Amino acid sequence: MQAADKTSNQPKQVSLRHVREEDLPLLCRMASDLNWRGEFESTLMRSPQFMRKRFAEDGFSSEAAERLMVCDASSGAVIGSVSHFLAHRYSSAREIGWKIDDPALRGQGWGTAAARALVDYVFENFDINRLSCGMDPANLASRRIAEKVGFSYEGRLRGVLFLRGRHADGEMFGLLREEWLAARAKR
Repeated sequence: MQAADKTSNQPKQVSLRHVREEDLPLLCRMASDLNWRGEFESTLMRSPQFMRKRFAEDGFSSEAAERLMVCDASSGAVIGSVSHFLAHRYSSAREIGWKIDDPALRGQGWGTAAARALVDYVFENFDINRLSCGMDPANLASRRIAEKVGFSYEGRLRGVLFLRGRHADGEMFGLLREEWLAARAKR
């Protein structure tokens, strides 16, 4: 699955793929190295054993949730990951998330390309009508990515996030299949 970020002077091309065993050192670093996390990520650390066990169980891919690696399409280098999971027990809607690992690569269009590739992947492969994403209201970069990809602001959920020892509000964004189809026809 590939998508380009057409908002910058040089479009970013990404591809998505499943987690491989050789990705485990990077995933373990991300799960335990607080220096590579942004200010809007949890500080909860996971051990390398936890990550290896999870990979052995299902390769980070199940009906309930799937994590995919984001790669620079030209070099194949892993630059981040995306995920989608069931948003609610009572519907087929999925919630998505994205992350560019190296802080030096953030703010260059990679996040938008990764989120767009994930949205395309999910709508092309799952019989769903709705995607959502949530974030801290102060996370303006993620909000811009969501809006560039076609998500609409839907509201604030009070006290839904627990980050860095405090409860915080979260903002919800949604995208319906018909909106995705209309935007995709214009690309």
